Amino acid sequence: MSEENRKKEIAALWKEVFGDSDEFINTYMDNFYCIGNVLSIEHKEHLISMLHIIPFTIKDYKVAYIYAVATSPKERGKGYASLLIEGAIKEAKERGFSAILTIPANKGIRDYYSTFGFNGEFPVKFENRVDFDFGTGEKDKDIAMAIFLDSCIEMHTDEKTLLKI
Repeated sequence: MSEENRKKEIAALWKEVFGDSDEFINTYMDNFYCIGNVLSIEHKEHLISMLHIIPFTIKDYKVAYIYAVATSPKERGKGYASLLIEGAIKEAKERGFSAILTIPANKGIRDYYSTFGFNGEFPVKFENRVDFDFGTGEKDKDIAMAIFLDSCIEMHTDEKTLLKI
């Protein structure tokens, strides 16, 4: 699949799953998309599941943020997202990240992520060059779960941790 077609498929799956505006998706694609940070599953040349690994920093620590995990509704229940999350955890370890973070949208998804070793409830805020919202859309509800790969990194449940890109 060509890079241009891949970007179109990512945008189409994103819109199908999350219902975000073209402007929101294009802002992400124009400013943060990197082919090396997308894990995906394709079937017959079509994207059916994806996730993005966004590199952020917390103080001087490099952290991986799992973002936009999406599987086409007609392909759900086949374990694709689980394969991608397991792959993202493995890749984050190989790339030397100090932690892996994600913000589940609800309790059911939070329970799902806990099966991979994510835990905690860490309030976070994002800082980036275009003020893109990597969270829930409601800054007070941006509560991350984490897998800590470096025991020196600190996040607290009673104060917001700044993630910078």
